Amino acid sequence: MLTPTHSVFGIFLTLIVLAVFGVQSGLHWSIFALAILGAIAPDIDHPKSMIGRIFKSVSLPIERKFGHRSVTHSFIGLLFATLIFGLPILLGNWGLRILSNFGFGISDFSLSYIESFATRWIAAFSIGYLSHLLLDMFNRRGSQMFWPNPNRDVIPRNPKLRSESGSRVEIVIFVILLSLMFLAFPISKYGLISSLRWFLATPGSAIEEFKTLNNHAYLEFDGVFKDRKENVKGEAEILDVDYKCLVILYKGDIYTLSDQLAADILASHVRVKKTNIPIKIERKEFINMTREYLLSQIPKGALISGTIHLPEGMDIKISPSSSAYKTIEQKGNDLILHYSTKGQIEKLGLTKSFEIQRRKDLAELSKLQAEAIKTQKQITKINKIEGLTQLGRELLLDMDKTEKQEQQLIDLNNKLEEINIKREEVKLKIHGNKFIFSGEVYIRQ
Repeated sequence: MLTPTHSVFGIFLTLIVLAVFGVQSGLHWSIFALAILGAIAPDIDHPKSMIGRIFKSVSLPIERKFGHRSVTHSFIGLLFATLIFGLPILLGNWGLRILSNFGFGISDFSLSYIESFATRWIAAFSIGYLSHLLLDMFNRRGSQMFWPNPNRDVIPRNPKLRSESGSRVEIVIFVILLSLMFLAFPISKYGLISSLRWFLATPGSAIEEFKTLNNHAYLEFDGVFKDRKENVKGEAEILDVDYKCLVILYKGDIYTLSDQLAADILASHVRVKKTNIPIKIERKEFINMTREYLLSQIPKGALISGTIHLPEGMDIKISPSSSAYKTIEQKGNDLILHYSTKGQIEKLGLTKSFEIQRRKDLAELSKLQAEAIKTQKQITKINKIEGLTQLGRELLLDMDKTEKQEQQLIDLNNKLEEINIKREEVKLKIHGNKFIFSGEVYIRQ
């Protein structure tokens, strides 16, 4: 096979093998270059080959001693070439690590980046080299894979079905391999499993793909609203997974999507779109804060999740939603939020019974305040008499009346104290019944 054919097959096999082992983003120029280098390296035993002409001083001795397609086209040659290529890279990497430990200003991030590429470089060269051996098995002469065993390994056995280098058959092979190489690009970029999930385009595969992501992701879907029996097609942001359903944000509302009957949107054809936009989650803790304060802390387009603790006996009026997915629900004295929007929180209100009770409490407080004022006036009136001299009291009041007023003053003071205590109790009740938040929420952007 000629250099272009080996190069194309080397790139294809490298991308596929790296994808199989979960190495994504193999579409780097250095990976391509080293896969090509590995793919043409076995022909160093042929002085007229491209690499043989570059390294003629190495090529000629190998050809004289071993001949073409012998030691360099074997597993021993593969191992030896990988060691020659890989050892300097590993030693250089270790050297950088040592320099970093001695404070030469090499960051851990840079070292990790170099280490990850060092492994890929060695793998790309080695896989490219192996691709040459495999492809030459389809040639008339085959490869001496198990050198020094003189037998040649060929596919297929019938020599008439094997091609000659530079023949028309090789041109066909080159075109096929070139097509496969381009098909390998998305597989290399997204990984084999992700590419398979993209091909299946089912809600189940979309769920598994979403579980592997840390950034914002979107869903292209084609389905139908279960309750309305309306067709729906579009793009939505994926928020979460709820059992076997995807939780999505579509046109400002939260829905569940799946091929299961429990979902709001029934869809059988869906695909995940990845982004590089990180998900930002900010934790907020509130103690006796108003709804207005909470709303002021929510950025536009953010979603709220968490638990809000309400005063004892407070019932919240929640606006009905077109989705079966409950973004806001009350459980006892707790308000549970699941990806609630700012608009949904703004629409929260108190139930009618709670509002009536609040008005009753205000009326009772007003009544107690009036009683307190009246009692205080009575006490003041008696105290004015008490302010007289002993002679003045004897002239105006007899002994029985004096004792009676003193007892009346004690009773009024006790009554005023009781009224004030009741007033404080009602005030606390009214304060506790204010529409305030305490709890912990997470703001997702």
